[in-house]
Amino acid sequence: MLVVVGANGRTGVEIIRKALHRGLDVRAVVRDDRDARNLDDIIDVQHICYADPEHYAALPPVLEGADQVIICIDPRTGGPGTPIYQDHAAPNVIRAAKEAGAQAIIYMSVMGAFRWSTNKLNRRAFHLDRGVRAQDAPWTVLRVSTYIDEIIDAHVRPPDGGKPHPITRSSRYSPVSRREVAAMALDYLSKAVAGRQVCVGGPEVFTGPQLEAKLARWRVTGKGRTKYFSVPKGDVSVTPDLTRVTIGWLPQDRLDDVLDPSNEPPAAVEPPPVYARPEPGPHPIDAGKEYKVQAAWGDTLRRVIHSQLADDLQNLGLSADNVVLDFARARRAKDARSAAAHEGEFTALSGVRVIDRELDIAVHTGSIDFVRDKLAEEFHCWWAGQGIPEAIWRELDMGVQRRMVASTHWDGDPLIETFRAQNG
Repeated sequence: MLVVVGANGRTGVEIIRKALHRGLDVRAVVRDDRDARNLDDIIDVQHICYADPEHYAALPPVLEGADQVIICIDPRTGGPGTPIYQDHAAPNVIRAAKEAGAQAIIYMSVMGAFRWSTNKLNRRAFHLDRGVRAQDAPWTVLRVSTYIDEIIDAHVRPPDGGKPHPITRSSRYSPVSRREVAAMALDYLSKAVAGRQVCVGGPEVFTGPQLEAKLARWRVTGKGRTKYFSVPKGDVSVTPDLTRVTIGWLPQDRLDDVLDPSNEPPAAVEPPPVYARPEPGPHPIDAGKEYKVQAAWGDTLRRVIHSQLADDLQNLGLSADNVVLDFARARRAKDARSAAAHEGEFTALSGVRVIDRELDIAVHTGSIDFVRDKLAEEFHCWWAGQGIPEAIWRELDMGVQRRMVASTHWDGDPLIETFRAQNG
């Protein structure tokens, strides 16, 4: 039994299609019935199971009987500060697959998934990958150079009608189709080596100038800023010879095959991307008012701040239900630390109030502290006075923790002092 987790995404759909064509016994796993729409007319509904990888308890039933598992968890987001999957989602699947007796587990990832990448999706992919690599299980990470459809969507004809991105001159790519990546993943299952990370790409390698020249003829004008992310900067190429050695054959689908719109299949054939979702808008506890202390945030950072402060209310013994945050009396904190994050800038604040909507009274007034580490792309904020929340501390990269320990700002914090005592 082959189980495909995250089967509703572009890659997952192609893997399901290929597996069925090969006559394999396959089970598709998606989060809920809303995510199953991309599988219409591809796999019978009786072979679709529902489980949210965020919750480990949901996974053992859908992985029961799995001999092989392919994980296509998406690093993309559903909007500002709302990743589709948190860091523990992929490790949850790996652990559940091992306990189910799976002999081969392939985790689909990308080249350039580094925490210092300039590409947001690659930074997100790094955090998902990190949890996978820490698992004692028969996992293999399949790293894909660049998908052809991502080049088309972001750099040639954005589906939302926005202006295409240019290609960075210093970069290198080896575009590959999802159809052939699906075949690669299925072929590799029988020879997967536990703990190995293998890289695959398409039949051609392009430098930035070469790719830019190839796309220029077909690029549309576009209006406004597209919501589709550009492909990563840097060298994320994989030589054809390496792909041939890894997989046993050389991909045949070329970028030229889809640059001409007349060569593309009808829109109904290609499932819509799961990441093309509407912006989530303001957070429920956002009062919707504008104050000077919020001017530098921007929409994305504003939602992140409200979301994180809402989550941290439980540490104050409060509920996020039926409250809003009031920044009318907020002022810059004494230390006035500031940092850029999520396309905005945040400064530590005091005098932020939590207002009960029904009673119209403040149930808490406090200061906001935060940690921002550019290298690891970490930003977390919380209500000051309770110490660094343990849940946030556990999420931080070891390098971030060490840099916090070295800073005098955190002197006296229980978690910082415990770290210092244990690590000299």
